[in-house]
Amino acid sequence: MKLLKKIIAATFMIIFLLNFTCFAAEEYSVRVRIRSPRLYNQQTNLAGYDDITVYEEHDEIFTLGEDLSILIDSYYDGNYNFLTSAESGSAKYGAFHTRLDGTYDSYDEALDAADDFENNIDGDFYPYYDGRDYYVYAGNFKDKSSAGAFLGKLSGNGIISTVVYSDLENIVVFDNLSNIVFMYESGLDIRFSSMNHDEDINLIKIDGRPYRGSMGFNIIEGSKLISINYVDLESYLYGVVPNEIAASWGMESLKAQAVAARTYAVYSIRPNSSYGYDLEDNQNSQVYWGYSYEKPSTNKAVDETEGEMIYYDDKLIQAFYHSTSGGSTENSENVWTASLPYARGVEDEYSDKSGSPYNQWVKTYAKDEIIKKLNADSNNVTDLYGIQIKEVSENNRVMECIFLTDNGEISYKKENARLLLGLMSSWFTIENGSVFYFADENSINTESTGDNQGVVPSRGILDNITEEDEEEESSSTKVLSSGSVLGKYAVSSTGNKKISQQKLAFISSEGVKIVDTNSTQYSFDGRGWGHGIGMSQYGAKEMAAEGFTYDEILKHYYTGVTIK
Repeated sequence: MKLLKKIIAATFMIIFLLNFTCFAAEEYSVRVRIRSPRLYNQQTNLAGYDDITVYEEHDEIFTLGEDLSILIDSYYDGNYNFLTSAESGSAKYGAFHTRLDGTYDSYDEALDAADDFENNIDGDFYPYYDGRDYYVYAGNFKDKSSAGAFLGKLSGNGIISTVVYSDLENIVVFDNLSNIVFMYESGLDIRFSSMNHDEDINLIKIDGRPYRGSMGFNIIEGSKLISINYVDLESYLYGVVPNEIAASWGMESLKAQAVAARTYAVYSIRPNSSYGYDLEDNQNSQVYWGYSYEKPSTNKAVDETEGEMIYYDDKLIQAFYHSTSGGSTENSENVWTASLPYARGVEDEYSDKSGSPYNQWVKTYAKDEIIKKLNADSNNVTDLYGIQIKEVSENNRVMECIFLTDNGEISYKKENARLLLGLMSSWFTIENGSVFYFADENSINTESTGDNQGVVPSRGILDNITEEDEEEESSSTKVLSSGSVLGKYAVSSTGNKKISQQKLAFISSEGVKIVDTNSTQYSFDGRGWGHGIGMSQYGAKEMAAEGFTYDEILKHYYTGVTIK
């Protein structure tokens, strides 16, 4: 019967992924890796509102007490702090066990047998499950000799058993008295939940934070115990929307967020994920903090848009969104790689008018801080001479940024520059004595100033002598590129000279200006927060305030889409 259920579930999911057919929302569930507020991957605590029920997939198999600890089957000190194998010499507990002869059909049968053994023999006995059968195991010994000694004790009582070693292969469940009550093979779909009778919903607390649905565990990367929340889609959105947008904002913006978050979540479902989850609970996916963070307004937004998602050409989209666009959103290929037809840059006056505190920002670094960031990213740099913005997209974001160093020119493209520097967006310019903005002679504003001189912008701007002149219909300044003046050539009466001085004098309409070309401070003047693709959340806030509906908001930010 279980095999038939698995086949039916797998067939349904394959059909969904191929066609993205619009089913009712309750058909979907998601698996979310819960990382916060946990401090350690190697262990965690569960608490129920009543006895905790244990499930295999969706089938209830037995119940345990209200408070449990979940650990990897490995080495621990006397306080159950996880130890690596290299530290196992200081371990009090370990991954050696004795497995008693015989199998059982259920947890309760194995538990009864374990209780009988404990009544006759001094030791810790508990049920173990490998996905097929239940066994009775004993002990969590720190070494083979300790396990062997206990095996001898069992043999003296006429009990046949075997020493097994399973470091980092099983998951161990302890009660609140530090007794093992259950152990099972990692990778099995075992889940834990409880009923909150006051709210009439299934809830489980992990490290003190409650989540709807159930919680499961898996071991990844050899030694990391991860927790996975299994939750239906709409309940998941209750915990996402208030953490991605302010619950006090206009209802239409909350609905737009709910639809975008639902679309993003369903697009992210991966039945064959090797780690066993679809989404993370942070900015890598969507911020999801569970039941205690839900708000009435955002729950209402989820309910009133139930099942609605965003499609382009009848296929579900990747509904990216960000905080603040800064005045325009961006084409997807200018940030990442793929050119998505629905993720086109659009003018975004609404974000500018929204009052976002991230419309404009300044981030300043000392030169040494930037060198440290470069070296943390595997660049062998001891000095930084300047930073050059080589290319800017049509939507104002930096496409290539070059760091001029003693180890040569180091190029960072698209999002990589802002990620390296920890900037809020890739829409930025640079203020520094060694950074100049180069323009050709036709790009300088030549409106009359009374003395027939061109207006020279306040930043250092040099005639571009390396690029061909471009005809400009506009008379406004057009920056072609920027970078350090050091190493460039100046034309003088004695010929071309390479600029190498640390201080230079420039003559402009403002008079003679002395510029320090070796400034140790770099100020990044920027706009917006986030990657800039898709919906601007602050822009959605403003559009809702101006009377736009949630579907109009979504269609403004996602090109050529339908909502259904």
